[in-house]
Amino acid sequence: MKNTLVRIASLIIMVVSFIAFVAKAPAFPIPSENLLPWSVWFMISLLVNVIVWFPVMKLVSFALGVIWFYAFIAGLVPDTSTASGTVTTLDWTDPDAVAEIGLAIFNGKGQCAACHTLDTSAPKGRCPDLTDIGINAANRVPGTDAKTYLIESLYDPGKYLVTGYGKIMPEVWKNPIALTKLEIEAVIAFLQSQGGEIDPNPFDEPIDRAKAETTAEALPPLLSGDPEAGKKVFIEAACISCHEVTGLENPKAGEGNEDFEVVTAPELSEIAAFNELRYIEESILKPHAQIVSGYGTVKVNAKGITYEGTLVSQDNEKIVIRTKAADSTEEEHTILLSDIDDEPIEDLTNLIENGYSTLTLTPTGSDASVSGEIVEETEDTVTLKVGDENQTLSKTDVKKQMTLTDFDGEQTVGEHVSGTIDDDEIVIIVDGGEESFDPFDIEEAIIAFAYGKRLLVKSPMPDNFPILLTVVDMADLLAYLSTLTGETATEETAPTDIAEEVTE
Repeated sequence: MKNTLVRIASLIIMVVSFIAFVAKAPAFPIPSENLLPWSVWFMISLLVNVIVWFPVMKLVSFALGVIWFYAFIAGLVPDTSTASGTVTTLDWTDPDAVAEIGLAIFNGKGQCAACHTLDTSAPKGRCPDLTDIGINAANRVPGTDAKTYLIESLYDPGKYLVTGYGKIMPEVWKNPIALTKLEIEAVIAFLQSQGGEIDPNPFDEPIDRAKAETTAEALPPLLSGDPEAGKKVFIEAACISCHEVTGLENPKAGEGNEDFEVVTAPELSEIAAFNELRYIEESILKPHAQIVSGYGTVKVNAKGITYEGTLVSQDNEKIVIRTKAADSTEEEHTILLSDIDDEPIEDLTNLIENGYSTLTLTPTGSDASVSGEIVEETEDTVTLKVGDENQTLSKTDVKKQMTLTDFDGEQTVGEHVSGTIDDDEIVIIVDGGEESFDPFDIEEAIIAFAYGKRLLVKSPMPDNFPILLTVVDMADLLAYLSTLTGETATEETAPTDIAEEVTE
């Protein structure tokens, strides 16, 4: 009778302790001290059952013990997986553990690693390298601390664009990435850990998720095209000549193209995984609006030399341009922004859009010119940073400046009064007095409202590409691009069959 009671009691304890262990119940009998956790109770009862029970029950106990063992090992691994969707809790008593969860999201669900790097020696990514971002973030925007900068950058990626990078990062709290507030908190903790200190204090989201979801539901569907037809458009319109897609072969690989220069363009196998469809659509209709870093083309004059090629990188002091010679050899040139030549500006509209970063002009009624960095502009005014202050100037009340170059290369600059190179006389004001020039002695005469440094980055994608597509082609192409989430094409998709069909 005594042995029977021991068997039954040990069996009950084993089952109860196993259930309590799986349910992560507090330790018994003193939870606060973690005294005798349920894993210990289970092990004791398991050993007793193996000793006192008959062979069949020993086998059952052993099987339950194996299950517990794997559950115990799994419990030792930090729960950082986000494959199932969301993070439900964050233990801020251990900020480093929260940062580990953030790292998993960074590399996984958040897809941050698809564009950002964490190694200054690694190949340049589509977006800025985040080495030491935890400390560097505090120096990006005056008066903004590191955590605030990171919060605003994640919720509104276009607010603080790093020089040389376009607005290609999606709002990670929206579909298709759709990070929760807890997941964003974990990512911010991870980013702060990169050279800085983790701030565990909670924050209020700068967005209204409920309102955003309602707005999203009210939008009409973006795509109504056929992805398979869009794949054919991707090949026929020669997109595949420059863009690579895993599993899709170019039927004309190695051939030239008379319509445009074949260049190395961004790889698109995962374009829909980390970019909103609105961005993809804009990239087709307005290819110069947002350019992936390292793929833009640029033409710039510096110290009298013209450089034309690919903009490799850009910061607040310099740019790096890769040029290609006639024999296809490539060379990289580092150019200081201060060495870029001032160009005459004949039209003061859309200065920033046209690539101007500085401006020098002379307001009407003044003999002194004003120079500075362009801060912002409207249709009628432009604001310059002159010294430590901002100065807003009219675009209409500006003196015309004329630069005359004679056949010996000598230049004369002054305020234009009258005449052009096609008239009998040119009159300009130089050092407060009017001077007349015979156009026959002048090789070049340039009239400008202002002068400025210009760095216009453009996409190598042909300007007329959107015009070549019909509305149906556009819808089909977008439908196809929306399927590019990183999955390699399988044999069933038979991309080569499409290529052969296009070739025929």
